[in-house]
Amino acid sequence: MNASMNQLKHKLAAITRYLPVARPVVYLDYPVHLNFGDILIMRGTERFFADYGYRVVERTGYMNFTATRRRAVPANAVIVLHGGGNFGDLYPVHQHFREAVVRQFPQHPIVLMPQTVHFQSEQAKELSAAIFRQHRNLVLMVRDQSSLEAVADRFSPQVLLMPDMAHQLWDDAPPSAAGGAAGRVALWRADIEATAPPGAIGEGGALVDWLDFVPVWQRRLFGLILRLHRLEGKTDLRLGAQRAWYAYCEALTGRMQAQFAAYGEVRTNRLHGMIFAALLGKRVVFDDNSYGKLGHYAGQWFDRHPGIRAG
Repeated sequence: MNASMNQLKHKLAAITRYLPVARPVVYLDYPVHLNFGDILIMRGTERFFADYGYRVVERTGYMNFTATRRRAVPANAVIVLHGGGNFGDLYPVHQHFREAVVRQFPQHPIVLMPQTVHFQSEQAKELSAAIFRQHRNLVLMVRDQSSLEAVADRFSPQVLLMPDMAHQLWDDAPPSAAGGAAGRVALWRADIEATAPPGAIGEGGALVDWLDFVPVWQRRLFGLILRLHRLEGKTDLRLGAQRAWYAYCEALTGRMQAQFAAYGEVRTNRLHGMIFAALLGKRVVFDDNSYGKLGHYAGQWFDRHPGIRAG
């Protein structure tokens, strides 16, 4: 188990070939929502920056990348776009933001951190590909072979296969022994990527999603931080939204780790339910989301992991 996770973390070191450490970094589209999977990606990305000594001169979400901040992007900066599972037409806000960045910064190197790609519409894919192809220095990283086949030679000549950025968090905290906890949990998404829940979870099992681990007070605090981001976008002022959000995410990560300590086995149709459980040393039974994200990822990266199997 440890050997498999070590290898995945070490694979991410190859990103340094395409993201020069000597150049300033502008990190765009960090997530501002309570999908903990995206928070893990963000924290893994920030750990990667810290581990390799990058100088990040700007961090912003899509809603507060204002005109002033766009003008302030250094001429020698590399623009890094957040990775994840929203590359395509299921989540148009983030895809349109990426496309706008590609258009607005034709002279800056752009690196898109590891993505899963899914377009429902072939027309939408071609329109997006036409925008990306116009950029002469763009690296697109994808998380599985299916995504690679979807974008290779269509979006950029530089497309790389890479694990998810959350793997950079391996060894961030000692993984708990799965055998030391008897509980089972089914972490099950209920959004546009949802699939039918399992018929049986097992004795002592529970069916939950990420938000069930977040108490009401913490959800309300998130609402304030979200409004702060939107206010920055409207006023073009710096009001401390990013610092508040990062502190919030650090506390939320601690809560999630403590909650998952009770479980020895996690069944999930969330990709980062699988990855988070693996980071914590839990046994994992995975079921796919609506378009095969987990199966593709597990087949690509977890085929030799002894604690992960398909449901």
